[in-house]
Amino acid sequence: MKKKIAIQGIKGSNHYKALTELFDETEVEALECNTFQELVHAVMTGVCEKAVMAIENSIAGSILPNYRLILDHKLQVTAEHYLNISHNLVALPGQGLADLVQVKSHQMALHQCSNFFSKYLHIHLIEDVDTALPAKIIAEHQLTGVGALVPKGSAELFQLTTIAEDVQNNSLNETRFVVVEKQSPTGLEVNKATIQFEMAHEQGSLAKVLNAMAAHDLNLSKIQSIPIPYDIWRYAFIVDVSFSNPMQFQNAFSELSKISINPTCVGQYKNGKS
Repeated sequence: MKKKIAIQGIKGSNHYKALTELFDETEVEALECNTFQELVHAVMTGVCEKAVMAIENSIAGSILPNYRLILDHKLQVTAEHYLNISHNLVALPGQGLADLVQVKSHQMALHQCSNFFSKYLHIHLIEDVDTALPAKIIAEHQLTGVGALVPKGSAELFQLTTIAEDVQNNSLNETRFVVVEKQSPTGLEVNKATIQFEMAHEQGSLAKVLNAMAAHDLNLSKIQSIPIPYDIWRYAFIVDVSFSNPMQFQNAFSELSKISINPTCVGQYKNGKS
């Protein structure tokens, strides 16, 4: 029996593509969720033990609401994957750019293809919940005059025609996805971790934490501030660090616990770039 893994969106979306690159398709199946809240609920209620969630994009930056969902539900990050993002403009066979009056896709996809559509002002861009869903609806209802932005390979899935390939503003465009679970399984090979902590409003407090990381030879690859709910104008920090061995990280985290507030390990996992 295949294991269900939750994704935001449907088959053909970037989340689905990330799923297929992370896991063997013969062993898993996607649980399609309309929202990230629904995705997290599926994990928390045991409908599935894992979910694949986009967490940041190399152009648009961090997806803070998703970080908030992970922190609020005390989920653990157990893996990461970097997916090259390419957007193809698709429509029904026989349709061309001159025929389109609307193009639908996820707001992030539309934003990442703004330069292309600035040349075609007759096309109205409409935000949708997903990259693949508009393509599915176009195919099912045989909608003319409507296009969709989808990942490579999705046109064939919905029997649509690709009007234009790689219409994104920047070809160096990646989205980082993470696998989240209620608990980390034992025996994982790990060399990277995500931690969260708060700092006192004291001069040099953040510098002390960064110096402690450097003293333990942790490689800081990301630092992100995030608002603390119900504590106006106070922020926590989310940090990604790489290390040579788990003990090195444990020693560093032990020291960080002495000089920061509410330190939490959000997950240890294998570096997706190594």
